[in-house]
Amino acid sequence: MRIFLTGAGGYIGSAVTRELVGAGHEVTGMIHSPGGADRVRASGAMPVQGELTDPSSYDEIASQHEVLIHLAFDPHRPVEADQAALDTLIEAARSHYLEDAHLIYTSGCWVLGDTGEEPADEDASTDHPAPVVAWRPAHEQRLLGRTGEGAGLTPTVVRPGMVYGGAGGLVTPMFASAGEEGAARYVGAGTNRWSLVHREDLAVLYRRIVEERAGGIFHGVDGKPTLVGEVARAASEAAGAGGATRGVSVEEARNSLGPLAEAMVLDQALVTRRADEVGWRPSHPSFVESAGAAWREYRSAIGEAVDRS
Repeated sequence: MRIFLTGAGGYIGSAVTRELVGAGHEVTGMIHSPGGADRVRASGAMPVQGELTDPSSYDEIASQHEVLIHLAFDPHRPVEADQAALDTLIEAARSHYLEDAHLIYTSGCWVLGDTGEEPADEDASTDHPAPVVAWRPAHEQRLLGRTGEGAGLTPTVVRPGMVYGGAGGLVTPMFASAGEEGAARYVGAGTNRWSLVHREDLAVLYRRIVEERAGGIFHGVDGKPTLVGEVARAASEAAGAGGATRGVSVEEARNSLGPLAEAMVLDQALVTRRADEVGWRPSHPSFVESAGAAWREYRSAIGEAVDRS
């Protein structure tokens, strides 16, 4: 299939690009800066430069693809950029170039807020999202509301959990602090749960959704919610810090993380009941079981980043 992907050079986007190209699909990857072109080209995709808030930079080329995947995120103008991209891709999918199209929008686990004791699947409420992503449920519904409008668009929302693997994500700072400070640092008391997923497994989920033309909502999680304190301890042991950890208050974390600090202490036990529909099974064990491998990935990725600089 011909697939257009925003954020193709990003942390998740680069993994999804590699997975799709490896499966034989023709991928056009939108990048924000010229520096990402080489990474996208190395993955076997065709890079194209564009700005999320400038529809004219990518609307025409997007409309020439049968699958559109939105993965890019602008940390400086998150709401404005995401809205512009979503509107542009919806119109591209409905354009006269295509008789049928599939649009996949990337949301995130934080739209669910605290999930409570019972595991939350794709039917869980988004009435109380984390404040930092309070705008996302409306964007989800803007796309999902297109269902039933007739031929031309299959809408899908993917909600990744806490993604790890390589040098990115919100787990790797635990590796960094374990190595630099002798203890893996986390926010809060460590008694809240995270629902994690390795980015390579997440990339496979995107591919399976594309190939099965699956619509609706999918949770990208490994189905093994884990206490944050245990995640930090495993990261510490893997990084050679002997399991030492250190919790910091939300107030202290806010100095470096800003509004993300509150989201880091959400208690989230997420599962996916829809994985069977697309034949998806995470191949990586839980983070606690695979922390050693994740640490080695992190060190390798950090070394490659240094080499590139």
